Amino acid sequence: MKAAELWSIIGSILGTGVALAGVMILYNANLHAELRGEMQELRQETRSEIRTLRTEVRADITGVRGDIRALEVRLAAVERRQAKTEGLLEGLRDAITGRDAGTAGPPT
Repeated sequence: MKAAELWSIIGSILGTGVALAGVMILYNANLHAELRGEMQELRQETRSEIRTLRTEVRADITGVRGDIRALEVRLAAVERRQAKTEGLLEGLRDAITGRDAGTAGPPT
């Protein structure tokens, strides 16, 4: 084998290596840009989903607060009716036992 042929083969190998390195660098740069774009899209989607969830949770909390307020109103009404019923029962007990509502001791 002649020296010229050897240098030609070595040159071809080096040229191919440089070409492959260039292709790999370009592919890597394109892949990096594509991944960056996809990551940005995912960030935007995630932020949008979080905003939607916050809105839904706030609406649910508002609904629960409204339900609690309604229960408080109903409980207050039940407490008033219970107090009225207790008063009526005490009056009935006093009437049955012949006790005056103002006296504290047992009937004589």
